[in-house]
Amino acid sequence: MNADDPVLLLDLENLGTAQFRPRPLRARLEALLAAAGEVHHAVAAYARSDATEGDPLASLLAELRIAPLRVPPGPDAAELALLSHARRIHADGGRIFLVGSADGRFAELAALGRIELLVWDGQPVAAKLADVAHRVHRLARPTATSTEDTGDREQPGLEPTPPIMPTLAPTAPEPRCATTPLTRQLLAALTTGIGIAAGQRLFNALLARTTR
Repeated sequence: MNADDPVLLLDLENLGTAQFRPRPLRARLEALLAAAGEVHHAVAAYARSDATEGDPLASLLAELRIAPLRVPPGPDAAELALLSHARRIHADGGRIFLVGSADGRFAELAALGRIELLVWDGQPVAAKLADVAHRVHRLARPTATSTEDTGDREQPGLEPTPPIMPTLAPTAPEPRCATTPLTRQLLAALTTGIGIAAGQRLFNALLARTTR
């Protein structure tokens, strides 16, 4: 590799990302990758017991094209693994190390080349590491952690309010004459009476003409 090819070394436990749930962990790792820019490769070290069932962290790192470096739990286990990897890179010609950690053990990299730090805003950096670092990049913590740390539960949405349809006042029925059996009989009798009276008048008129 070329001397100006940077290598990204991530100490996940020191960055506070080893125990996160998938979504905030991905958000933080993507922020670190974006800050590092183009690198020769990236490697992340973290401690896991052999008794741990599966390794979803390794799968997530592989998705992001970060080489997972899993080590047994122990004092400075992740830091020592990353320093060993850096020495191999130095032997291959690498001279630029982007370090995602604030641990003072990485001050040893000063003997291998240029050190640049990637740490979160407000994260304290060991004095001996800050003294040898050529540059310290302070990164804002991604806000995606707030949703995942609380259980990644979505707030229930409000049910959409159905539109209020205008209601028309009921139309009053047109008044109708009540027709009981008695009124029907009276109407029939009245009609019959009017007919008889008209017929009687016509008969009287005809009779009067014939007697003249």
